[in-house]
Amino acid sequence: MSGWNIHLPATEYFELGLVQTQPEEAHKLLTFMNEMASQPRVAIDTETTGLVTWKDIPLYWSVAWPGKRATLHANMLQHFQAIFKQLKKDWIMANAKYDTHILANVGVNLAGRLVDTCVMHSLLYEDKPHGLKYMAQHLKGWTYGDFQDQFGKIGKLQSAEELIRRAEKENMSLLIEYAANDAWATWQVYEELRTQLQMAATHSLFRTTYPYIETLWDLFDKIEVPYTRVLWDMERAGIKVDRAHLERSEPEALQEIQRIEKDINHAVGFILNPKSPLQLRDYFFEKEGYPPIKWSKGGTTGVRNPSCDSMFLEHIAPKDEVARLVLKHREYSKLHGTYIKGLHDLLDPTDRIHTRFNQDVARTGRLSSATPNLQNVPRPENDKWGLRRAFIPEEGCEIIAVDYEQLEMRLLAAAALEPDMIGIFARGWDIHMGNAALMFNVPYEDLKSAKAIDKQVKSKQLPESAMTDYVHQCLEHRAAAKAIGFGLNYGMGAGKLGHSLNLSRADAQKKIDQYKATYPAVKQFFEEAVAETLRTGYSFTILGRRRNVIEIASHRKDERALGERIAINTQIQGSAADVCKMAQIHIANLDLVKHYGCRMLLQVHDELVFECPKENVKIAMEEIKELMEHPFSSDLAVHLAVDGGHGDSWGAAK
Repeated sequence: MSGWNIHLPATEYFELGLVQTQPEEAHKLLTFMNEMASQPRVAIDTETTGLVTWKDIPLYWSVAWPGKRATLHANMLQHFQAIFKQLKKDWIMANAKYDTHILANVGVNLAGRLVDTCVMHSLLYEDKPHGLKYMAQHLKGWTYGDFQDQFGKIGKLQSAEELIRRAEKENMSLLIEYAANDAWATWQVYEELRTQLQMAATHSLFRTTYPYIETLWDLFDKIEVPYTRVLWDMERAGIKVDRAHLERSEPEALQEIQRIEKDINHAVGFILNPKSPLQLRDYFFEKEGYPPIKWSKGGTTGVRNPSCDSMFLEHIAPKDEVARLVLKHREYSKLHGTYIKGLHDLLDPTDRIHTRFNQDVARTGRLSSATPNLQNVPRPENDKWGLRRAFIPEEGCEIIAVDYEQLEMRLLAAAALEPDMIGIFARGWDIHMGNAALMFNVPYEDLKSAKAIDKQVKSKQLPESAMTDYVHQCLEHRAAAKAIGFGLNYGMGAGKLGHSLNLSRADAQKKIDQYKATYPAVKQFFEEAVAETLRTGYSFTILGRRRNVIEIASHRKDERALGERIAINTQIQGSAADVCKMAQIHIANLDLVKHYGCRMLLQVHDELVFECPKENVKIAMEEIKELMEHPFSSDLAVHLAVDGGHGDSWGAAK
């Protein structure tokens, strides 16, 4: 294999049979264990039977620290239990939660801190991959072979375990070296990243108060390291799924998808397969004559074709019924495939599902999840097939769901210190109605009444005639205020806002100007956010997570505008991530499991989901709400309100 371009310490190898039959090996092991026990930090990696965190197990494991690297057979794990239980040891890993799950599957629980080099890398290089091999090459200029390069391709014909078993017979020395290199690479990457993080100054609101963040190392060490453990506990717990509910939901879902397909065929006048890129291209670009806004990369053929991706369809949807139907078909098909059908394949033997929370993906610091992506489970108001009701508690428990109310808008008001916007929250008003009342000079009670009338008409409690022109106008004002408020947080420009509200670009810009005139402090905050990013090259969150915004210095107007949007978005959305993260850390420190048997299961956007014995639900909810409302050492200018409920499913809890 291609090797390191530096001298490597010799690899030690330990296996139970050798230790038991050869006294010199037993002596070497004792010396090795004593040295490992004395290390404050140890890099550790596993070679496993597969990638499923709740069932796969280690076959070999490797460790490294300065001047030392070793590979050990899995049958040696139990001999190291006392070391694994050391509370004051840092375990350095690339993809820490994965290796910790694999070890836990054989009864090995790492008691110390979980230090993830992938998360370290993401704080400095958010736009790059964070895999171990890439980090080693990127940071140290070192390359060594990938597992599949060394041992063969993993696929239907051969698993990772089969490849390792073959290597045991054919090239054991290669297997030992490969495993040791993983641990050594992890250690070397950690040392380099630690130095870089310590040298990376950041702007935090908590430089002089707890948690005292002045550098990215402070942010990582004090926030991200404990957060990795929080996420691991959530992944480990998983959440129970009601198979029967999914089965009951499927006929309705399939019927709805088929109905949309019929509507598409009726609208175009012939049979059109909405899953066929070729047929969609022929229809939209050849038959309808739409100009492409994006082209495919060409793939293996090199032939670039106009793209019918979501961006294109959303662009034409306001004026094209077929585009709207194709988007709806994609949405429903994805929900069906991911949740109604897909969840069955991911359940463990107790019918619990263990999503993977990605701590190193979103550049703002927001969590994403995978296998499955639970961030895309529809919110209650859009949960057409009651998918949230498929997530249930164990017998004798209830699901608790607690959600921040209008978190990003509250953070905007607090960051800008905008008195009128702060006043809306202080009065307990709906922020979008409050914005509309101030922007369009409409009584708040009229906006509130219009929303109530709309709801009653939709539920058939009132006749259609109740929807007067004035009611419609009030609803349009609220919709515009909501779109502008959220849109500006995400850096939305006039073009996208106009598309969202079906307005011309000029009319959309007038509404944006009207919003900024209503809230001059917000306008000033946006300008200062852009100026700070232009000056430093970074946008910063409350806790000091920073995002490199190279686009803001571009000579191209479109790229510079994108940079300005990112500068604003990162401060608000990234700070929302900080709020949720700190709340989860505080909740974990409270140890709800010990006190109330209450386990934190999910974080979805601004919502936390728990499973709790019925008799402890009320007191646990009080504790959770208190910590969520006060995530920092000092409160912000706007109260962070939360709303929660409980019930026999996630859907029933909210």
